[in-house]
Amino acid sequence: MKEFLLEMSKYAMEVLTKSKNLDKVVSFVELCVGDIGDPHTSKQLAIVGEELALNIFKYAYSEAPGEFALRICLHPEQRKVTMEFRDAGQPYNPLEYQIPDFEANISQREIGGLGIALSRKLTDSQFYKYENGQNILIVEKSVAT
Repeated sequence: MKEFLLEMSKYAMEVLTKSKNLDKVVSFVELCVGDIGDPHTSKQLAIVGEELALNIFKYAYSEAPGEFALRICLHPEQRKVTMEFRDAGQPYNPLEYQIPDFEANISQREIGGLGIALSRKLTDSQFYKYENGQNILIVEKSVAT
């Protein structure tokens, strides 16, 4: 296993929520978290980045594409990774979304919500706020030693 980075690193990107840009976001996340020293955690964070970005790309803006920003901070002293997702779309707190009942018959389940549920399961903490006309979702994940 590689050693975790020696100093804090910050990465940021901004794109329009056009479908062609989703691949760029996923590649960006994979690049940023790919060298944290824990391949399992890197893969989980890549999944979280893709799922949360996909939700924003699909649902944040009702008409034309809008702005999307992602910041990733690697905190070696605390052995954690923080991902901050921002958009100026419709106010929406994904943490208030009811997690699907996975025990219910599939024909009785509502469509959607699996990406949010998965993201919550794969991260250690999640925080949402609506500030200055922006949805801000922050997720954190500890890196295994």
